[in-house]
Amino acid sequence: MKDIIIVGAGGFGRELLEVIKHINREKPTYNILGFINDIPGTLDEYPAGKEYKILGTIKDWQPTGNEVYAMGISLPSGKKKVAELLKSRGAHFETIISPRVFVADYVTFGEGVVITAFSVQENAKIGNFVTIAGSVVGGTCEIGDYTTTTAFANLTNSKIGSGVFVGSHAVILNNMKIGDNCTICAGSIVFNNIKAGTKVWGNPAKKAPF
Repeated sequence: MKDIIIVGAGGFGRELLEVIKHINREKPTYNILGFINDIPGTLDEYPAGKEYKILGTIKDWQPTGNEVYAMGISLPSGKKKVAELLKSRGAHFETIISPRVFVADYVTFGEGVVITAFSVQENAKIGNFVTIAGSVVGGTCEIGDYTTTTAFANLTNSKIGSGVFVGSHAVILNNMKIGDNCTICAGSIVFNNIKAGTKVWGNPAKKAPF
């Protein structure tokens, strides 16, 4: 079994803990050492805090090389900063895929990917540190590094840039191109290409006024 540390003890970090525990129920794979997190007391109110501890802060953590890490931060800018910091110190991140996820043949994954539920279809290309939290990814879809999709989002055969955040129930239709660092607000339906750095919302999705 591999020793594993979850990076981030917030809501998604705790969700990731349950995914890893589910993996272990299917096949013992990971010895969960605990979390690293920069805010003290984050686990105090939660049942996970009775079983697992915060081992130290992210900013001060020094990997030993004997453990692997799971990315429990979902915000694209945050996980990019943390991943780069820890990797510069020698950390290796696991790709964590829930047993509840259907993964088709010929899908490629980068380092540090987390997928919690639903499906990834044939020929999809998933970059480094992508978080797919309860979403459906259509075949031939390409998702750039550090992008996050949230519950019930649907990405269909499109090219998604790096650092993109896709809100709950958003739909990105066929053959769209989404530039880097975009935000697709919850419930939006994307019918057109989106330029880098743009926040969109609505149906059809348009540039957000906020």
